[in-house]
Amino acid sequence: MDKGAAARQSGRSAGNVIIIPMSKTAAWWNMSMLERHAYFYPHIDQEQGGPVAGHAQAAEAGIQTIYRRRYHNPDGYQRPDEYDFITYFECADEHLATFDIVRQALRDERHNAEWLGRRVLHW
Repeated sequence: MDKGAAARQSGRSAGNVIIIPMSKTAAWWNMSMLERHAYFYPHIDQEQGGPVAGHAQAAEAGIQTIYRRRYHNPDGYQRPDEYDFITYFECADEHLATFDIVRQALRDERHNAEWLGRRVLHW
C-alpha cells in the first residue's frame, strides 16, 4: 500500500474544507530548530520518560485521505493577536471521521507533546 500524502482532488470528490489557524507559544519558538523538529517524529519524552508518537505518527491515519497545506503568516511569527500559520485541509465526506481522529490525536499532549498552540483573534 502506498503511504504517500493525499493529492488535491476536485471539490466534487473532496467537498469538505477545514481551516485551523494556529500560533505556537513562546516556549515553542524559544526551542532550537532541531528541538522543534524532533517533536514531529517518534521519540522518548524526557519529562514522561516514555515513548511519544510524535506529530507524524499521530497524523498517519489521514495521510492518504486528507489533503493538507500549511500557510505561514507572511509577516512572521509571534505577532501579537495574529496567527503564526493556518493549516488547510480537504477531504471527502467518508473521511471526516478520520479527520476528527487525526485532530484529536494531534491535540493530545500525552501522545503529541508538540501541541503547544493557542487560538488568537485574527491574522
